[in-house]
Amino acid sequence: MAVLVVEDSPTDTMIIQARLRRAFPKAEILAADAPIRLKECLRQRSYDVVVTDYWLGWSDGLSVLQQVRERWPQSRVIMLTGNGGEEVVAGAFKHGLYHYLLKPDGFEDLVAVTRAAFESKQREASRELMASIVDSIPDGVHSVDSSGLITAMNPSARRIYGYPDAALVGATFEILFPPELRDHARRLHENAMRGEIVKRFPTVQIRSDGTEIPVAMMIVPVRAPDGSTTCVACIATPIPDAALMIPPQNLHDPKHAPRLESPINH
Repeated sequence: MAVLVVEDSPTDTMIIQARLRRAFPKAEILAADAPIRLKECLRQRSYDVVVTDYWLGWSDGLSVLQQVRERWPQSRVIMLTGNGGEEVVAGAFKHGLYHYLLKPDGFEDLVAVTRAAFESKQREASRELMASIVDSIPDGVHSVDSSGLITAMNPSARRIYGYPDAALVGATFEILFPPELRDHARRLHENAMRGEIVKRFPTVQIRSDGTEIPVAMMIVPVRAPDGSTTCVACIATPIPDAALMIPPQNLHDPKHAPRLESPINH
C-alpha cells in the first residue's frame, strides 16, 4: 500500500503517519507539506490512498483532490480536517472524494477508513483487470439478466454475431437462437439463474445477417457477494472442427438435435 499525507501541520502529519505505520507496517507512507513537494510526489508514483487536510496554508483540500484525481484517477482521497462546511463536503464528493473525517475524532477512524479505501481500490482494479481479460479473449461473451435480456457483450461476441457496439443490449437473448431451439435455451437460462453451471454444449447461433453458425456454448451464473445469482454469462466459441460441424442444410434435421443439446466433454 502507498499512502500520501498532504498536511501543513507538522504535529498532525506526525500523528497521521504514526497511526498509519502502526496499522500498516509494510505500507509506504510519504508526506507533502508544500506545493512543490506535492507535485513531486504525484509525479513520482501513484498512491492507493491520499489523506489531505482541507485548509492548507498554501492551498486547499479540494485543489489537492482535483490534482490527485487528474493524475491518478483510481486513487482514493480522504479529507481529514477541522474545518469545512456542507458546501465544501458536497463539492468534494462531486469531484470524487472517497471519505470525509473531522478532526480530532477523525484521527480515531482514520485507520479503518484507510483500510476500506485501499480495499475499495483493489476491488476496482480487480474488476478492471477482469473486464480487460473478458474483452481480450477470442470467445464471445454476453451477459443475460433474470428477464432474459442481454445486458453486455464483449468485442468478440459483437464480431461473432456481427452486431455493432451495444446493438443487442436490451434485446432478448433468444434472438441469437433459431426458433426451434429457443425453448431449450430458455430452460438452460433458467437452470443457470438457479445457480447451475451449464457445461459446454454444441448449439446454433444466429448472426445479424440471418446466417447460422455452430458454436460451443457454456452458461455460467454470475454471483453477487451474498451468493445470489444476478445474471448469467453465455460464452460462445465458434466450432472450427469439421467433425463437430453440422452442414447448414442439416442444422434443423431432428437427428442432429442431440448434438445441439448434449454437453461437449473435453
